[in-house]
Amino acid sequence: MKEQLGIISEWTKGVLVPQDASDVYAHGVCVDTRSLRPGQVFIALKAQRDGHDFLQDAYERGAIAAIVSKYVDIPLPQIVVKDTLFSLGELARLYRKKIAPKVIAITGSVAKTTTREMIYHVLKNAFEASSEVVGLTGYNGKTQIIEILKMLYNPYRKVHSAKLNYNNLIGLPLTLLDMDEGTLVAVVELGINQPGEMERLAEISAPDMAVLTMIAPVHLEHLRSMDNILHEKLKILDVMLQDAPFFINIDCEYLAALKEIAHKNTITYGLTAGADIHAENLTFINGKPSFVVDGVNFELNLLGKAPIYPALAAIAVASQFDISTARVAELIREFKPQPHRMQMLKTEKIRIIDDSYNSSPAALREALETIARIPARRRMAILGDMLELGEFTEQYHRQVGEMLFETNIDGVIFFGPSMKFAHEAALKANFDRHLFWTEDFDEALSEALSFLAEGDLLLIKGSHALGMERFVTKISEHFGYGGKDD
Repeated sequence: MKEQLGIISEWTKGVLVPQDASDVYAHGVCVDTRSLRPGQVFIALKAQRDGHDFLQDAYERGAIAAIVSKYVDIPLPQIVVKDTLFSLGELARLYRKKIAPKVIAITGSVAKTTTREMIYHVLKNAFEASSEVVGLTGYNGKTQIIEILKMLYNPYRKVHSAKLNYNNLIGLPLTLLDMDEGTLVAVVELGINQPGEMERLAEISAPDMAVLTMIAPVHLEHLRSMDNILHEKLKILDVMLQDAPFFINIDCEYLAALKEIAHKNTITYGLTAGADIHAENLTFINGKPSFVVDGVNFELNLLGKAPIYPALAAIAVASQFDISTARVAELIREFKPQPHRMQMLKTEKIRIIDDSYNSSPAALREALETIARIPARRRMAILGDMLELGEFTEQYHRQVGEMLFETNIDGVIFFGPSMKFAHEAALKANFDRHLFWTEDFDEALSEALSFLAEGDLLLIKGSHALGMERFVTKISEHFGYGGKDD
């Protein structure tokens, strides 16, 4: 974003102090002084720390101005607003309106980031390739020249998406404000954990099309029920045109009935026969899926059944831009897993599936089913608590202990206070393989290192706040890290 402070104060309905700074240009925004670049506007949010306490630091690091809810006496132009978080959203909403890209919004309980990244990967590479001219040798005549010009001036060359997992009331605006002025397609992610958040996220992003990945028991602490989750997610439709494409995973039981009732232009994808984008002939090789869509074979470089759905969503979205299914298959074959999301790591003695980024009941079940498909001497897991389940915490953790019999797993280390329920359920069900539970990281690590042996496959999964990536680092170092699986 490059805008004058006068425009920014107008968009945020703030008061610029001093007024004679209105013609000064800002080059982007920042909410954390540690990553602030000279020329940016610092937005003083009130989160775990009050951003107003860092205004002096922002000034010293080269901020051109600040957006504040109270004026602070330092020599830095300030735009005083009622609510800095709301103003951040307004700034992003109006900048999105000015740039006017085609916005594709991804929401759902799980698989949002992989779906967003896969759609971005397909669109970015398809459009960039179509705008490149390797050489003009052999091209002559009017038809060939017209085709070259079409490639050079393809209107969808510039595709934008979040650099990080930015999907909330702070992250989404930062994603939109990071667009250059030439952006023509923006792929964004909308994540909620409270009622009412979707309305604001949808208002800010104003999607031209949307993908709803799945409804699953996630963030139940505040959303309370699956029906409430669906109700909140569907609020994205309130800001979309009636004929705007709305893509849904028909294999999700909560979404299967939406084809007829949700939206005029609902497009379904899934393994279910009758889906508009239908995957068939599904097979797995070393845990990686292959399938067929419209006669085109897809081979994914990702583990498990879960990534099939982001791939199908990418096919569906790409079809709106006249990208062929065959071209999507080529591009998806190149897509690699995101860090800490079902990422296979090799050591000198064991293999580790690093799924440490987050966890939920549905995602954990899928991860356990995935390792059952991968050949190994033994299959082990370190499973951390699943957070934000509220009153359902004990219920879903006990289900983890009960589901061990349905998976081909040889031992589990449960980590965290809530995983005590999983441990109790497994013992009660007479699970007769290796079990261990602790709340102490060092104890869990010591148990893992004493039990793991050459040829084992280890799954590491838990909610982000538990820092499960620490197990990945320590165990990889112990057994001699050998790189990522190709």
